[in-house]
Amino acid sequence: MLAQLKGMNEMLKKVATNIAASTSEIIGYDVIITDETGTIIAASDKDRLGIVHEASIPVIKNKRPLTIRPGYIDHFEGTKPGFTLPIEIHGNIIGTIAITGERRNVEKYGLLVKKHAEIMLREEILVESSLISQQAHQQFIKEILAFEANQSSENLLKTRSFELGFELKPPFICVAVEVLNMDDIIRGFSDSRYHDESLEVRIQRIKLTILKEIQFVFTHKDLSTYMGDDKFIILHKGGDSSHSYGELSAGCKQLVKRLDAKSIKGIIGIGGAADTIPEIKRSNREAWKVIEIGKKHRGTERVFHVNDYQLETLLQSMDPDSMGMLKREMKQLLVSDDWEDLSQTIKAWCDSGFSKVDTAHSLHIHRNTLQNRLEKIEEITGIHKKDFRRMLYLYLGISLMEWKFIGM
Repeated sequence: MLAQLKGMNEMLKKVATNIAASTSEIIGYDVIITDETGTIIAASDKDRLGIVHEASIPVIKNKRPLTIRPGYIDHFEGTKPGFTLPIEIHGNIIGTIAITGERRNVEKYGLLVKKHAEIMLREEILVESSLISQQAHQQFIKEILAFEANQSSENLLKTRSFELGFELKPPFICVAVEVLNMDDIIRGFSDSRYHDESLEVRIQRIKLTILKEIQFVFTHKDLSTYMGDDKFIILHKGGDSSHSYGELSAGCKQLVKRLDAKSIKGIIGIGGAADTIPEIKRSNREAWKVIEIGKKHRGTERVFHVNDYQLETLLQSMDPDSMGMLKREMKQLLVSDDWEDLSQTIKAWCDSGFSKVDTAHSLHIHRNTLQNRLEKIEEITGIHKKDFRRMLYLYLGISLMEWKFIGM
């Protein structure tokens, strides 16, 4: 109890300046805040800082407001006429808030000022406790991602998970969330009622807002936390069945919409299922890889599952030498005047399984036009249109360029 009370007193000192300034701005009168000893720790009139406000001492002791009339000032050091009220959190008096002015003018603001201070303080305590909880979740997920089966004990991880109220029992799927407009959101917060807060505190508030949306969509069976200022990770309880995949994709799309409603632009990557604890790190890597692929996507989609982008994930993982080899295969095509038409024809031709009917249909061209293009491709590259392996090289090279993994 003493530790909890000390924590609340420290929290009051941390936010008192903001409370005094915002409250004074609202009502138009000077406001002071004292700690549990009656010492002024925040004031709209800075000259009063550090002075003992003696009128606060009986307010703290009796847990009741006190009006200081002009005739009483001589009885209380560091005191001006006004109205002093206790600040109470969870049944504990942790300080006072006082309004300077004549009784008839300021007493009517008493309850408003008290409630305003207590609401702001409770909010800060909630933020602080949430941060402590999230730091524990973050550390636990880092331990999972660093887990090596031959060097660590799964039982230790499982014990830690029970301490956090989480069951570490696979299968799991890692879901990565990245906020694309975090800088804009932070600047927006500077215009809000939190404008006096430090940049660090502002970022923490934003992260907790995003986590609240994540935890609205994902259940208590899932574990979620932030892994940086603009990155979040969700350890989702679920397998790789089509039903689980459909539900997860729907949930992710719902999350994108909820974030959009708060002007937060998120992009989500979904890794493959992890059937064992060591496989969780692989699922995590896949989720972040597919996010990078998603950033290059030309459409409006913002939820990407690694199973739908396996080819792109493979291309992304290629070393520079392999990419260069595929680019050299297309050297003659790249300088062709009708590169765009020929590259799209190669892709459609491979996607159709070398079917002229399906290729012509997908490109919306006549079969004679298709035949002319295929002949031109053979002439330029020296690759027969039904040489699967070498046509595949062209297909992969074109895909690398479309996804901007290599330049023209």
